[in-house]
Amino acid sequence: MTQSLIQSTVIVVGGPAGTGKTTTATALADHFSSPFIEGDVLHPQVNVDKMSKGIPLTDDDRWDWLKTLSQQTSIASLDKDNKSNIAIVSCSMLKKVYRDYIKLNSTNHNHIRFRFVFLYTTFEELINRVENRKGHFMKSDMVKSQYEIMEIPEGVELVSNGGDSIAIDATGKTPEQINKEVIDSLAL
Repeated sequence: MTQSLIQSTVIVVGGPAGTGKTTTATALADHFSSPFIEGDVLHPQVNVDKMSKGIPLTDDDRWDWLKTLSQQTSIASLDKDNKSNIAIVSCSMLKKVYRDYIKLNSTNHNHIRFRFVFLYTTFEELINRVENRKGHFMKSDMVKSQYEIMEIPEGVELVSNGGDSIAIDATGKTPEQINKEVIDSLAL
């Protein structure tokens, strides 16, 4: 894709539950004065019910959700009233195939640059963070399933190697430290 075709950017902030996706995505939206879409609110009720019962989602559970998320965020990035031409969305995007699917299912994807911000930390820190959250459907017993399937971007996926992803180790870092590292690494 040539740079001259790019009209907007979608930043997808992901990683397993408890890594700070919403906190980071909200900070990025503030930094870029761009819209933010909380990916969790786009889950169909059947997915929420399943996760609330401690049942991990399958790939088949995720495809429609990822498509909706991709399309809504790409539309927001291209909206004529969005002066930043950037839209931010949070979602787990645990596997490379999910990141690829998000790109391929966006609206007008030939004119959108994607940046995937993958947050990760130790299993113990994830459990601690999720156990201390209030009012979220994702419970600590679900963290293990997410941790086991996560594929941290590496090699050619990374922005530093010409790709579209950055991997941020959030272990022991404050939200401010994470946000600075993300902004410095995005290459926008």
